Amino acid sequence: MIKIKKIQQKWTKKWQDSKLFEATPDKNKKKYFLTFPYPYINLYPHIGHFFSSMRVEIVARYKRMRGFNVLFPQAWHITGSPIANAARRVQEGEKKQLKILKETGFSEKEIPKFKEPMHWVNVFSKAWKKDLSEMGYSIDWRRNFVTTDINPTYDAFIRWQFRTLRKKGYVDKGKHPVVWCKKCNNPVGDHSRVSGEGETPMDFIWGKYRMENSDLILMAGTTRPDAFYGQTNLWIDPKGDYAVVQVGDEKWVVGRKAVDKIENQYKKAKILRSIKPKELIGKWVHCPLLNKKIYTVVADFIDADIGSGIVFSALEDPVDLYELKKIQSNPELIKKYNLDLKVVMALKPIDIIKVPGMGSNLGEHIGKEFGITSAKQVEELEKAKGELNRRVFRKGVMLDNCGVCAGMTVPDAQVLLKKKLVKENDAVMFYELTGPVVCRCLTPSVIKIVEDQWFVLYGDKKWKKTAHKCLDNMKLYPDRARSQFNYVLDWLNDWACTREYGMGTKLPWEEKWKIESLSDSTIYMAYYTIAHKIKDIPIDKLNDNFFDYVLLGKGDAKKLNVDKKLADELKTEFNYWYPMDYRSTGKDLIQNHMSFCIFVHTAIFPEKHWPVAYGLNGWMTVDGQKMSKSLGNTIPIREMNTKFGADASRFAVLSGGEGMDDANWETDLAKTMSDKLPQLIAFAKKWYNKGTEKERTIDKWMLSQLNQVIKDTTELMENNLFRSALQKSYFELQRSVKWYMRRTIDNPNKKVMKKIIETQALLLAPITPFTCEEIWELIGKKGFISTAEWPKASKVVKDRSEDIIRDTMEDIHSVLNLLKIKKPKKIALFVADKWKYDLYKILKKKLEKTRDFKEIMSEVMKNSEMKRYAKDITKIIQKVVKSGIDDCSTQSEECDVLKQSIDFFKNDFKAEISVEKAENSKENKARKALPGKVAILVE
Repeated sequence: MIKIKKIQQKWTKKWQDSKLFEATPDKNKKKYFLTFPYPYINLYPHIGHFFSSMRVEIVARYKRMRGFNVLFPQAWHITGSPIANAARRVQEGEKKQLKILKETGFSEKEIPKFKEPMHWVNVFSKAWKKDLSEMGYSIDWRRNFVTTDINPTYDAFIRWQFRTLRKKGYVDKGKHPVVWCKKCNNPVGDHSRVSGEGETPMDFIWGKYRMENSDLILMAGTTRPDAFYGQTNLWIDPKGDYAVVQVGDEKWVVGRKAVDKIENQYKKAKILRSIKPKELIGKWVHCPLLNKKIYTVVADFIDADIGSGIVFSALEDPVDLYELKKIQSNPELIKKYNLDLKVVMALKPIDIIKVPGMGSNLGEHIGKEFGITSAKQVEELEKAKGELNRRVFRKGVMLDNCGVCAGMTVPDAQVLLKKKLVKENDAVMFYELTGPVVCRCLTPSVIKIVEDQWFVLYGDKKWKKTAHKCLDNMKLYPDRARSQFNYVLDWLNDWACTREYGMGTKLPWEEKWKIESLSDSTIYMAYYTIAHKIKDIPIDKLNDNFFDYVLLGKGDAKKLNVDKKLADELKTEFNYWYPMDYRSTGKDLIQNHMSFCIFVHTAIFPEKHWPVAYGLNGWMTVDGQKMSKSLGNTIPIREMNTKFGADASRFAVLSGGEGMDDANWETDLAKTMSDKLPQLIAFAKKWYNKGTEKERTIDKWMLSQLNQVIKDTTELMENNLFRSALQKSYFELQRSVKWYMRRTIDNPNKKVMKKIIETQALLLAPITPFTCEEIWELIGKKGFISTAEWPKASKVVKDRSEDIIRDTMEDIHSVLNLLKIKKPKKIALFVADKWKYDLYKILKKKLEKTRDFKEIMSEVMKNSEMKRYAKDITKIIQKVVKSGIDDCSTQSEECDVLKQSIDFFKNDFKAEISVEKAENSKENKARKALPGKVAILVE
């Protein structure tokens, strides 16, 4: 029995002892530098980390075999509050946190040590390295590091990065909305959240609607200030909890829950009294921007707890439009709320935006596209609204009835109107979260306007143009991610880059602040290139001049505090490895980390050092269920290794999905492969350099299949389609090999078997390296398969010989079943008359142009030889017009293939087999044979 664990330990040690994955510059080799975002190490790595990082690992191994000098480093991220918060929860004795540690496998004695943040770092940094190494990751561990000021050299690098960004005007202090935790009294970055990663502040401008004959101002929110030109009415929540609130010298009417927002984002707010929805419905209000009055109408889809609690209606919005249709068709509702029937029935959309390819009534147009007929189709309406907003933002142009915004693009109109409305006291800027956010301290987050805060100015328009230039030149796997990146680069606003709590690098010029986790992780890939050597330089020698010289090629070498020879060595290392050729991670990081990486690279480095390619993957499900701690299916990879072995786990996780589609881990497949992969080793041991010297037609077919698999697998690997590559290199090739062994009656050709075993080991080596190293050694190959040359496909020649054999076998079985014969004595196979093969050549050519029977028959009858068989030809043409014609062999080729396979048929059917050309036979049955389909006579 093959012991997989011993094989894993053996090759892990051999790789480590030989320093196989330690990459050094080599001018004679093409380089390939790839990275996986450094993970948080506050628990063991699990299946989600495994799925994303494996894509980088596979590319690293594949590129080595393609002759590249590959650098694949890996570091750990500890910046921010996750570890600090977890340590604090242990200090506070929080039951949930203690339970997590206990379930992770830590003893009662060990758990109290986790009160200290550094204990988390020490324990899990070692655990991550161990787990990834045992899973076969080909990482250059010399370059491993952790972030924050506990690593002084990395700390110096980040301080240099931020001083450089500030000098260039990309970091500034300002007044901005941020996601905020009241308990921590800090901005809540993505990596400081239990839930809500990627959710951000979204503009939600509140227009002021002054009620007629009253001092009340109804505040109505929207994300679309351009739509103010199309406002028709206000929507009121009939069940809403509204309040009159004193804000400065004005009395605002808002949903009661909006009061905290006002205080967090604008001014102090004092609730004067409650006000019922009925006091607001059916009233006239003076609207902002336009010199007109609009009516207040009841609406079921409005929620007084969201935004300001009141919404103005622009009927280009499909949600608004279909709500109005519902109301206009319900006289009882109009009567119930004492609405003016004439006013309500007169409401209709105002055309304000032109979108190419859409009609003037945008709401109606998008509604029809999505098959919407009723306001009850809530989910479809939201999808339609989202799609319309995207089209309007990307392609919309304001019409001539839009005042100062006429002719503007929608994004430009939005910018202008925000300033105009606020300046004229017709509106106030507010912000809403794009989705709920919960801080690591388990406190729900809010939006807060902060003034004493530092921001990276991702909203800068010139910077955005440069970022787009970088993206335009990048390769994306898959390319459909490009539209999402373009959207994020456009939409991204200034980012709060500092916080007061947690672990991190201190802001160089104001050290009360620490740089947050998504801001110290934008260009650290450059640090990898020098990480293994910079550790030896005293920290007091690492000033900005050093980093300018090494990473930017700037500065005076004479002013270096570091020995110039060493500095030049590091400079050479950086210039050899950069730019970063490939970086891959989950699609959820498009909206922050991966886009930030583009921005900051373009700000600091010259164009030649900008990122080259990104890979993006979907989320992971486990046996068809969403991965979550509550379901207990966030499987640690050490558990996967124990249960299935590294190679079977690698195989199964990559088989789960590709591209940005969500993937599924199948436990049954992992179990199956833990049995199947050792069989590859056993097969190699049994058959390598074994077999006959005799050459047969089946050998050529097998080599043709093998070359096709090499060609297809290589193309798929180049395009990051690893699941499809596995289908070719394992499943499809295994089927061909199984058929080949069956056809040769377990007496294969020796050279062919050598080629099969060597090629499959090479093709699978990036995915199942332990198994393939074992095979490579077993068959007597020198060196490691991990650095062996990737197989090259010879010219692929289409060969239908085995299709003929398989089809013939199936037809024989069908005849035997039909005749209910279990043990035939004799089976005669008749190959079609030669004239039928000549006919098929004519037909195949003609069928490429037409399927018209008369036209085809006319063409065939031009051939004098064919006229003799007109009656038979009529039936054949009628058949092939419906079914078409595959590539077919000649009569002699088909006859030779079948005759060479007589022993195979004899072995399978235990009967006497004969093969004869139809024209040489007196049997009537022979007349029914067609090219590629023999006639069969059974005795």
